[in-house]
Amino acid sequence: MSRQDCRSGLRRIVLDCGSKILGSDRPAWATGFGRLIDHADARIAALSEHHATVVWPDDAPLPPVGTRLRVIPNHVCLTTNLVDDVAVVRDATLIDRWKVAARGKNH
Repeated sequence: MSRQDCRSGLRRIVLDCGSKILGSDRPAWATGFGRLIDHADARIAALSEHHATVVWPDDAPLPPVGTRLRVIPNHVCLTTNLVDDVAVVRDATLIDRWKVAARGKNH
């Protein structure tokens, strides 16, 4: 889950997740640095450490600033290593939290 921090008139929005959360993996099959679950045509085009720039589709209304958007990283190892727990969600309802036992154990 990420929150939109700002937007521009250039069909771009900025999310509060960056390479430290999404990782910088961009396999050949990927069109960006992750997927926005509810907005398949939006593309995460660029990352800084703490923010992601999303190119928003021309035919879709821009979400209001502060909107929470569900994002799936291309590769979850980095993401999982940086969090204490993982939210388990089904049909937009939080059903559990799983502790990440191996958090930070990359010796």
